[in-house]
Parts: sequence; C-alpha cells; structure tokens
Amino acid sequence: MKTTLTYLLLVLFLFTNAQTKNHRTTKAIDSINYILKNQTLTSSGKLKNLRGLIRLHLYNNDIEKLTNINNEIKSLTIKEKDTFHLAISRKIDAVINILEGNLHEGNINLKKTITTLKSLNYHPDKRLQLQNTCFLLAQNLAEVNNYGEASNYILKSLNYLPKNNDSIANYNKIDAYNLLGFINSEIENNSIALENLKKALVLENKMNDEYGKCNTYNLIGIIHSKQKNEVKALEYYGLALSISEELGDIANNATLYNNIGISYYELKNYIKAKEMLLKSIQVAKKTHSDAILADSHLYLGKCFIAENKIDLGLTNIEKSMSYAKNNSQSIMIDNLLVKSEVAKKHNNTSKALSYLNQALLLLDKTETIEIKKRVYKSLSNIYTSIDTKKAEFYSNIHQKIKDSIIKKQQFNRTEVLKAEFDYIKIQADLKSKKADLLLALEKEKTTKNKNTFIFTLALLLILFLGITILRQNKLSNTRKKMWAAKKDLMAAKQENMDKEIEYKNQQITDFAIHISEKNDLLEHIKQKIKKLPVLNKTIGSQIHDVVIFINDDISQNKEKVQLYSEIDETTNSFNHKLTNLYPDLTEKERRIATLVRLNHTSKQISLQLNITPASVDNYRSILRKKMDVQKGASIVKFIKNI
Repeated sequence: MKTTLTYLLLVLFLFTNAQTKNHRTTKAIDSINYILKNQTLTSSGKLKNLRGLIRLHLYNNDIEKLTNINNEIKSLTIKEKDTFHLAISRKIDAVINILEGNLHEGNINLKKTITTLKSLNYHPDKRLQLQNTCFLLAQNLAEVNNYGEASNYILKSLNYLPKNNDSIANYNKIDAYNLLGFINSEIENNSIALENLKKALVLENKMNDEYGKCNTYNLIGIIHSKQKNEVKALEYYGLALSISEELGDIANNATLYNNIGISYYELKNYIKAKEMLLKSIQVAKKTHSDAILADSHLYLGKCFIAENKIDLGLTNIEKSMSYAKNNSQSIMIDNLLVKSEVAKKHNNTSKALSYLNQALLLLDKTETIEIKKRVYKSLSNIYTSIDTKKAEFYSNIHQKIKDSIIKKQQFNRTEVLKAEFDYIKIQADLKSKKADLLLALEKEKTTKNKNTFIFTLALLLILFLGITILRQNKLSNTRKKMWAAKKDLMAAKQENMDKEIEYKNQQITDFAIHISEKNDLLEHIKQKIKKLPVLNKTIGSQIHDVVIFINDDISQNKEKVQLYSEIDETTNSFNHKLTNLYPDLTEKERRIATLVRLNHTSKQISLQLNITPASVDNYRSILRKKMDVQKGASIVKFIKNI
C-alpha cells in the first residue's frame, strides 16, 4: 500500500501551518513541565504550555500522555469559559482518534471543532485554525474514501487563507493542490490529478518549498504506480527521496523507502525491494511509525515468499500484523490474505479458510473496498473445489463489490465535480456580492464626499473671508506702527548723524587750528634757523636739510587739513546712502569706502588709517562681495555712482 507524505504530516496541522518544522526533544518537554509547576502561572500561560507539550508528544505517538494533557486543557477551558481552547481540545481528541485508527470518530470531532470555531466572534487564530481543521478533515475523509466530501472541505479550507500573509497562503494552496491531486488519482481522474500536482509544483518552485516538492513528487509516483508504470513511479520516488535525504527528514525517508520497495516488488526485483524495505523498517523504528513498519514488513514478507523463503516471509508477516493491529485493519487483512495464499499453496485448505474467515471479521472495520473485493475473490476461489454453492455465493458478493466500486468511483467523481462546481459558484456569488457591496459603498461614499465637500468649501470660504478681514486690519495696524517706528528710527538716526557730523566738524576745526598754529611755529623756527650764521659747509648743509624737512611737514599739514575738509563735505550724504543700501558694512569698511570714493590709493588709505596696504586690498575685496560688484568692474566707479 503506497503511502502519501501529506497524510503523515497531519499532526502538524493541530496548531500551525503544515510547512512548519519544530525540533521536539526531551529537554523541551522537561522545560515545559518545569514551567507548568510554577504556581503563579496564569490559566492562559498554562494552556499555551500544555499545547506545547501536545506538539512535542505527537511525534512520539504517545496516546496516553496526549489524552492526559488534553484532559487538563479541557478542565481549564471549562473553568475559564475559553471557547477557542475548547475547540482546540476537540481537535486534539480528533487527532487521538486518528492515531488510534478510529477515523469515523475523528471526523465527528473535527466537525465539532469547526462548529465551535465558527461560533467565536473574534480570535486572532480563528481563520488559521478553521483553515487547517478543514484541511485535516479533508485528509481524513480521503483516507476513508469519502472523496466528494474531502474535496468540499479542501475547497472550504481555501476560503480561510490568511489575508495578510501571502507566504502562508501559498503553502496552504500547495497542500490543497497535493491533496486534490491524490483524490483525483484515487477516482482515476489521473489527468486532473497531474494538473493539480503541476500547480503545486509551480508554487513550490516559487516559494522554494523543498518539503512540498518532496510530497508532490511522491504523489506523482503513486499515480504512475496505480497506472502500473512502476519504472516511471520509481523515477519520481527517486526525486522525492533525494530532496528528503538532503533535508534530513527521516520520517519522509521511511515513507519513500517503503514506496520504492513496493515498486521494486511489483517489478519482481526482490533483491532491490528487500534492500529498500529494510531501510524503511530501520528508519521507521526511529520515528515510531507503526503504519510504515506494518506496510514494510508486509511487502518484505511477500518478497521472501516470492523467493520461496516461506519461514522468513511468514516471520515478517507476523511482525506486520503486530504493528498493524492497532492502526490499520486493511494491512491486517492483506497479511491474512498472504497467509491464506501460502496455506493454499501447501494444500492446507482448512488453514487457508481460517485466515480468510479472520479477514471476514475485520472487513467491517475497514473502509477500503478494494481489500474487501480481494477477500471475497479469495473465498470464491478456495470454495470452487470444496463447495460450489459457497463459491458462487462469494463470487456474487465479489461481483457486487466490483460493481459497487465502479458505482462508488462514479459517485466520487460526481461529488468531486459537484464540490468544485459549488466552490466556483460560491466564489462567483461572493465576488458578485462583494462587487455590489463595493458599488453601494462607493455611491454612499460619493454622496457623503459631495456633502462633505460642499460643507467644507462653505466653511473654508467663511473662514477665508474672516481671516482676510482680520488680516487686513492687522496688516493695516502693523503698517501704521511700522511707518511710525521707521519714522522715529530715521529721525533718531538723522539726529545722531547730525550730532556726529557737528562733532567731527568741531574736531576738524580744532585740528585745522592746531595745524595752523603748528605751521606758524614751524615757520617761525624756520626763520630763526635761516638767520643762524653758517660757519662751514657742513653746518650749512644741515641747516638746509632742516629747512626742507620743516617745509615738507608744513606742506603735509596743509594737505591733511584739506583732506579732512573734503571728507567732511562728502561724508554726510554718502554715509547716509551707504548705511541704507548696505547696513551690514562695519564702520571701518564705510570709512575705507569713503576714502576709495575720494580716489585715494591703497597706500594713501593705509597711511590715513594706520594699516598695511595689504589690509586695504583685503577690505576692497570684502567691499566687492558685500556690495555685489561684478568681476572686472571698477569698485571706485561703482562707489562713486552710489
């Protein structure tokens, strides 16, 4: 019996998306148990940690511990009236049912979980839980051959995809396409099945989802195996196995070794089949996967029997039955059929019938119609030589089952198509309602916006007029105050300037008087010197030099008087303009500008202001920048034009 990886991952749907992989260790269990001993831990904290323990114990298939922990969760949910965790506890019940092989009860609990979740007004994890519960139910329904309802729940799960997480949504779609592919392959819609799996592969490549690709390749292999194309099946199993081994996922490895071993058995390559089945058994023991162990021992037994190693074969058949006893009635029946065939070959008809009668007792516990057909076929064959009436009786049942399989296939195909049609119709209705709602909202929004716009416009107009009037009044008052202040400032400046000019004029007058008196003194000294007797040429020469020096000093003093007079005459109006046009000029810069206007050289200005010619040149550059004199233009002409 070929096994899908999708079903093996069902336990991961209890709390999180199917793609999530958590390392579950004994250390983690001990850590959570230590936290739970804390007496101050809140109920919500306890529930969170108990769910963590559930996740960890699921990997060990420890049903007793799962049941005990779930009972704690139930008592807390009743105490806290926590509807969400009540749904979770029912979901755990369902998983426990599935692990025990009670698929029917598992389906009932999953449907209760969905009903409870739907009753919640709001919970942040509601959509996620609805999505993966619907999907888990779909998986379980597929296991019991209820493919129509399974398809319906797959499509329902797509209605709960997360709206704000494209990554998780794509992973959920991958799982949905894979399961739809499996279902369509079971009802022999192989072309549709392959289309579903191709869609899954496209998303898996987009998401770089290696786990998903591994699952999809395995499913494609199963489809080819059902079509009796074991060579093609092995090709896809090989692709899946290479991914699984690279990922280090030993649970998937066991499944794939098992499937590859079965394909080699069908090809009668018993050596290769045994090699792969032994690998499967070795790995499955590590993961406590009883279903895989049962299947692998069954086919290992078949290999030994085919090689006429009957004792080894029957030993493996017994091992298979011990593993299948609690989780797979179909494999139990398959083992009994093998034992019956061996007994029949050894002409032990009574023993063969005993095994088949045991198989008959188990038929009501399995949903697998194909295995029922095989049991009745074997009974018909064995009674052919013993009791023709019973042979005919079982042959008729066999034929009825064959007919029922055909009808069931047709029914399942119809149900799957109906589920898809209903989903498309619901989606179309939702789209139409959404469009109508959007249109109504848009109209309401337009009307509301129009009224809001008119009201806002009127309000803004009134506000604008009010602000304009207030602003004009304020501006008018401000201007009046500014003009008054400016007038007062100009008057104060003019008064200060007049006083400064008066003071400077007085200084110049005093300076001129001082110079005049000094010149008179120098003239008097010069006349005295001239009257001195010249005793020799040297003294005469020295007297001459002193006279020349006195003459030069007198001449310079006259020039200074003239200069200050010129400055006095020009400073008044020029300084006034200069201050108004270039208020950021310093006092020294204005004095230099005044001297430049009088066409004085840098050397002359340096003598007047007692600075170096280089400093004067630097001040000229500063004046150019502050007055924005263009490059190449004469600063003297520029200043004279002010």
